[in-house]
Amino acid sequence: MNRKAFTLIELLVVIAIIAILAAILFPVFAQAKAAAKKTSDLSNVKQLSLATLVYTNDSDDTAPLQAGQDPATGIWGYNYNKYVPYNWSASPSPAARQPYSQTFFMNTIQPYTKNYGILETPGIQNDDYQPGTTLNAGITKQATSYAYNGLLTGYSMTAIVAPSNLPLITEANGSIGGLGWGFANPAINCAVANQPCVYIPYSSTCSGATNGSQGSFYTLHDSAAKVWLYGQGESWAYSDGHAKYHILAPTTNSSADNNPWVSIDSTGTPGGYIWWDGCHPWLFRPEYGFGN
Repeated sequence: MNRKAFTLIELLVVIAIIAILAAILFPVFAQAKAAAKKTSDLSNVKQLSLATLVYTNDSDDTAPLQAGQDPATGIWGYNYNKYVPYNWSASPSPAARQPYSQTFFMNTIQPYTKNYGILETPGIQNDDYQPGTTLNAGITKQATSYAYNGLLTGYSMTAIVAPSNLPLITEANGSIGGLGWGFANPAINCAVANQPCVYIPYSSTCSGATNGSQGSFYTLHDSAAKVWLYGQGESWAYSDGHAKYHILAPTTNSSADNNPWVSIDSTGTPGGYIWWDGCHPWLFRPEYGFGN
């Protein structure tokens, strides 16, 4: 019985065809994977916004807090990273970080989400926080990457002037998230102990000596982080509950009405942020009219 084998030329042709098909299909697969992550990312912020709105309905129309208060000193932890979950550390550092974290947005909405996984942008890396600290038994550090609009801390949601334009959940912390910690960005400054921490609208005499009179917008905590995710933008959720992919291209979209960043380079790295006065970052102000 005669058997005819493939010649070397035929094998090389087959290999070449497979290589060409792989070169065509691999980018398509990569794009499909990125699209799936983008969809999951948008779903995350949407679920977080809905959980926040349900929380406010159960809390007399009051938005979650960006940070808790130390019962021993009355000091607000507005400028501290918060533990997620609040009780993972067996030896909190500083000790007040646990009460600061207990009423932090990412922890207080958990009864409404019952899922820590939606706090993480799909596919990004995370910085481990206080890696040498012993964990409490049965508690796991959670990955986080989204940012809460801290200017809303304790604020009446029905008092928001333009809820469909006001960011509620963003990715203002960039493409490198945290493991075991999160924070609000922007944050409302509440440095005075034993005084309420709630937003005070813009005033030419705003001062850090008055809680809520000023706000802070933080730069990316990691120099390698980017503000572009799955394209030239991020997934944001707004105070009316809707979510969308928000373009952050400074050449076409660098207004305080829609973009907190300026000088974004070709890799998505920002050189600074838009700030028109020394009080609050405008885009996140609950009384801001967004050009109307």
